[in-house]
Amino acid sequence: MKLCLLFFSVITLAACSVGRTTETRGLENEAYLSFVRGTTDKYSDGVQVYIDDNAPFKAKVNKVRPSTVKGDTYVIKSGKRHLKVVYKNKTLYDKEIIVSTQETKRIELP
Repeated sequence: MKLCLLFFSVITLAACSVGRTTETRGLENEAYLSFVRGTTDKYSDGVQVYIDDNAPFKAKVNKVRPSTVKGDTYVIKSGKRHLKVVYKNKTLYDKEIIVSTQETKRIELP
């Protein structure tokens, strides 16, 4: 009898610990950059992008067309960032930008 009572007590306690668990996550601390140029292929081989003091990365420059919904985008951390865009050792863009979480900042190059 005592063994049966102990068995049911353990089962009851184990059943109480199992329940629904949920996980809540906010938006990631990410923003996006998109580089665009008029209808010419001036930067067809890409540009070098420097963000803050990090190593540069190569980015594709998209043409601006009414039919273009979304071009290539690049993930960066949101907040205040120093952005510098270079093409063949010539600085095209050099500014401090502020990007919000999940915002896509479109950079128009000359």
